[in-house]
Amino acid sequence: MQVVRLGIIGCGNVTTKCHLPALVRLSNIKVVALSDIDAAVMARAARLFDFGNIYRNYRDLIADPNVDAVAVCVPPSLHTETALAAITAGKHTFIEKPPTLVLSDCDLLSDAAAQSDTVKVAVGFNLRWHRLVRETREIIRREGLGPIRLMRSVFTNGAQQGQNSTSWRNCTSLGGGALLDLGIHHFDLFRFLMFDEVAEICAASGSDSDAVTITARMRGGARIVSAFCNGTGANHEIEIYGDYGWLRLSLYRANGLEQFDAGEYPGASQKLLVQLKQTLRAMPHLIRRVRQGGDQMASYTEEWRSFAAAIIHNAPVECGLADGRRALEIALAADEANRTNRAIELPSAAGGKPGLILTPCLKQPVSVLAELRGLK
Repeated sequence: MQVVRLGIIGCGNVTTKCHLPALVRLSNIKVVALSDIDAAVMARAARLFDFGNIYRNYRDLIADPNVDAVAVCVPPSLHTETALAAITAGKHTFIEKPPTLVLSDCDLLSDAAAQSDTVKVAVGFNLRWHRLVRETREIIRREGLGPIRLMRSVFTNGAQQGQNSTSWRNCTSLGGGALLDLGIHHFDLFRFLMFDEVAEICAASGSDSDAVTITARMRGGARIVSAFCNGTGANHEIEIYGDYGWLRLSLYRANGLEQFDAGEYPGASQKLLVQLKQTLRAMPHLIRRVRQGGDQMASYTEEWRSFAAAIIHNAPVECGLADGRRALEIALAADEANRTNRAIELPSAAGGKPGLILTPCLKQPVSVLAELRGLK
């Protein structure tokens, strides 16, 4: 196999604005089919990207012999059913985050995948492929900051990305809310950047799930403070502090990685001159990346490139169900901490408590079929 033939189930905003624009840039993977129960939404995606095969029933797409791999891009409450059908049909499967809403469902998918020696299952944490995240991980791997003491992060969505009151993204039990829609990205990055596991977590929110703050302790001793909020100004930043210095990672800025020695501080005139020189030297590269959609779009492109390469070369996926399960485990522990107003300890290895489930939606409930229509 030189080119992976991909079918995408779910043609909502993430598919049309992120996945499809990223996929058309690649030569080792090609979209050959789409599925959505909303015919108008599916037709629009097919028209925008010139795809021919469309299916109202996702099982028909999975049964298509011309489809090698399936992308599960439906609301999280439908991930288990859809992904299980794809895996048991022998299709390589990409599942958007979170992989499931219950830990036992992650185990169900893992068991199904274990029945095959060839089926690859990946979970869509695209930030692992963000250029600045990769550079930060390398700095930490080389101990450029020394032993890590503290991480601080914030991830908020702007009003232009806000959803109406019936959207699944606002509904915790359907896989939305600040913890699962935003926070779970950082729960994965805690592990990816720190080369460590979360040992304990606390959380607090207001009267709904749109704004959540968490504090956590890593097994190596580092502390984490994070905030996640929907429907406000758009921001996405991470700061990491070690014994030798610290860095600031701003994922929405082309030159968004700043590193400081222990004695340096932001705004110092000498540091500003150094940063200006670095920016000017990198300007041609930055302009080229902006023309290609920026680092955020590139993270999706590299995520898909990696998944296709794992299939073609029969290699392990870089972010699989075990990673997705662990991030979900942290999210569920944070939800329990918020509900019970106490710190929750996490097991030392993936395994957790399969009975943990998310709290009921605090906004107006909607049917699964209604949520699928348009996947807004």
